[in-house]
Amino acid sequence: MGRTRQGRLIHVALASTIVVMVLNVVLIPAMASTPARPEKVLYSFAGPNGAGPLSGVTVGSDGVLYGTTVFGGRFGGGCVFSLTPAGSGYTERILFSFHGSNGAKPAGNVVVGAHRTLFGATSIGGSHNAGTVFELVPRGNGYTEKVLYDFTGMTDGQEPIGTPVLGVGGDIFGVTQFGGTFGQGVVYSVAPSPTGYSEQVLHSFAGDAGQPQAGLTKASDGTLYGTLYGFSEVNPDGTVFRLQLKRTGDVYSDLYDFQGGTDGTNPYAVLTVDDHTGVIYGTTEYGGGVGSYGTVFSLTPSGGGYQEEVLHRFTDDSAGVLPQSPLLRTANGDLIGTADIAGVGCSGIGCGTVYELRPVGSDYMFRVVYRFTGPPDGAEPQLSGVVAGPGREIFGTTRSGGTSTTCSDGGPGGVLGCGTVYESST
Repeated sequence: MGRTRQGRLIHVALASTIVVMVLNVVLIPAMASTPARPEKVLYSFAGPNGAGPLSGVTVGSDGVLYGTTVFGGRFGGGCVFSLTPAGSGYTERILFSFHGSNGAKPAGNVVVGAHRTLFGATSIGGSHNAGTVFELVPRGNGYTEKVLYDFTGMTDGQEPIGTPVLGVGGDIFGVTQFGGTFGQGVVYSVAPSPTGYSEQVLHSFAGDAGQPQAGLTKASDGTLYGTLYGFSEVNPDGTVFRLQLKRTGDVYSDLYDFQGGTDGTNPYAVLTVDDHTGVIYGTTEYGGGVGSYGTVFSLTPSGGGYQEEVLHRFTDDSAGVLPQSPLLRTANGDLIGTADIAGVGCSGIGCGTVYELRPVGSDYMFRVVYRFTGPPDGAEPQLSGVVAGPGREIFGTTRSGGTSTTCSDGGPGGVLGCGTVYESST
């Protein structure tokens, strides 16, 4: 297909391997120990019931947790699952298993629409093996899948990535890693039409910048925000972009180009936007200066542009490194996220952490909420951020770990386990 870069799932494995080698050579000074907060594994995957829950969970209005796995399921192509509160625990149910022609390898999580309808995308599979946008509709005791759009791999896009976002009127927005006019991916919408659903390319990334590795964020005014990882000779350190949807024509803007120094390198997660102030929050997988392995940053509107500020640099292997997940912003302004590896366990590499940044005056105070320890606990939260429950609890997933010993997909230190869904507190 003429592409020079591989998709995100392969990049994820390589990134973990690279950091493993780095951490084995460089000793990073440890920060003061922070007491671990309570954590509970709600469910451990075992393969046929799903494996590799990379994208966290969505909390339904009834307290049911919904998510996807990129492996496992009935046919091995991943699945959509639910966890329903039952007594003192949760009951898992596979809502749908992908088998190829109807999609495979979910590109992100599912989003819950009206009447418990679920929407999502698969990175591959479909008629052209270029990915799909799908809908799961409750039918009796199960769910029925409908492919809303089948990507061709041409100018319409190829290999969607990230969780789609819903717009007013049932429109679905997302990005693809490849395809489009220049082969570097697109921003797309899939909208209801008289004959079903139709796709429209809202923006085609140019040949010198593209291949997004994370989905979109939609602000309350309908504006879409996203990131480009940095697969570009023009800007190899990554970009934050904005797409304003207007009747007179959509307007695309690069809001910030990372410089690869102390400001961070390679944004890899979905952004968080404060609708009241317009401030954008996010993470970079690498960078932050000497001895740093990633950052948490903010972009504040300033004049006609944006001013970037690094809120935290990951320099301590006891606190976690390689932040690849989106940030949860709480009502009091706290930012909660996960770091892919480091912390404790997992052959000395570390199984990853949950962290929090709490605003104190004009600064932020960093603390570790939880350090994963590996089987039977989870390991490597990776792309999964956390979501808030109805109380002070938060929910997330880990790619590896758990009670099963049937899966080993190259997680940190070759950790066994098919992944977990966990609950913690802040």
